[in-house]
Amino acid sequence: MIVVADNTHLHLLEFTDRKALPAELSRLQKATGGIGLGTTKPLEQTKAELTEYFEGQRAAFNVPLALHGTSFTKLAWHALMALPAGEIQTYAGLAQDINRPSATRAVARANGANQILILIPCNRIVGADGNLTGCGGGLWRKRKLIDLELQCK
Repeated sequence: MIVVADNTHLHLLEFTDRKALPAELSRLQKATGGIGLGTTKPLEQTKAELTEYFEGQRAAFNVPLALHGTSFTKLAWHALMALPAGEIQTYAGLAQDINRPSATRAVARANGANQILILIPCNRIVGADGNLTGCGGGLWRKRKLIDLELQCK
């Protein structure tokens, strides 16, 4: 995984093999004025909270997040974060949750634009038929994250 944070917020948490990663890093570089090496309080907090998550001891996160997206995208991400661990929702269901029932495709795009995996749990979204779909990190990872969250409940 690759993690990018400044002194106050987490900006990116991605799998290193995600195809969109180079473009995401480029956009983040432009938006923040630079990316460097080192550690910060949000990085250390992310590491600690993810360790607890993967040990089945944490299902929600407290790391302060820097959300880089449109107001609609941020609305969708906040709805994702409101879903309880282990609970799955469809794109249409999430659109209903944010009172935008005709915005299913926009919700899907927002889900795909998520740059803070796990903490903004895009893995909790499935297709209309209940099947796993739309995961830049791979469907096998999505299944593992859902299974892990079911253990945290």
